[in-house]
Amino acid sequence: MDKYTKLHMVTQGGYGTIYKATSSRGVQVVLKEVILANQEEEEVQVTRKEAQLLSSLSHPHIIRYVDHWETPDLLTIAMEYAEGGSLEKVISKRESHFEETEALKIFVEVVAAVEYLHRKEIIHRDICARNVLVCSTGVIKLCDFGVSKRMRSVRTGSLKGDPSHFAPELCYGGKCSEETDMWALGCLLHHLLSLRPLFKSPTIAALLVTILADPVPPLPPSYSAALESLIFSLLSHEPWQRPRARVLLSHPLLSLHLQSLHLAHSSLQPSSI
Repeated sequence: MDKYTKLHMVTQGGYGTIYKATSSRGVQVVLKEVILANQEEEEVQVTRKEAQLLSSLSHPHIIRYVDHWETPDLLTIAMEYAEGGSLEKVISKRESHFEETEALKIFVEVVAAVEYLHRKEIIHRDICARNVLVCSTGVIKLCDFGVSKRMRSVRTGSLKGDPSHFAPELCYGGKCSEETDMWALGCLLHHLLSLRPLFKSPTIAALLVTILADPVPPLPPSYSAALESLIFSLLSHEPWQRPRARVLLSHPLLSLHLQSLHLAHSSLQPSSI
């Protein structure tokens, strides 16, 4: 397809190759390419589903869908380019902890995206720092909807996503839900504040045991007791005790940042691709 010109490869993974590219109007985009001959049919369907789902979403903190197309050999999705890369990369380069207000500003933007998804009855199923992108303006965007599901289509025992962010009920063979997304948000927030993944083990079996048995480490002492309490509520082993995304946005620690977002969004205008 001649509408986009590839600049360079960004990364290569199990589901395809990511390229930075420019549109015919000179706007930077990301192209996700899947070589059909190299993939199992299930993996191809994951990418098709991601394109279809992305095309139905419109939110300031979800990576913007641009286009997708398929040839006999290749399936391609064009998406908004986030110049700052992943939050995982940003965290790995930090030499000191985020200020509490800075961390909460990042977190509330992710929660706003998740609340939008849940309102549309979509479970993300893979919320983690790797799937949170940072734009050049500092705006945070949730991405990677390849394993996302409509709530009505989720089945018990269907485990997808980063195992280190699995909620306890998933470790027991339960099904994904809004509550498992909220647990993953708790893991993400802890990672953001401590600069280390919350749960880490050499094998998946050991990782699941760690999630079920190990206590949540305390935050660095520079963070408030209210913030630590918020994390513990998200990381409750009882799913019903975790706050829903819409409730979380009304939490005193987040609500002020949310008001600032509303003001910022009123002036946001997407680029023409």
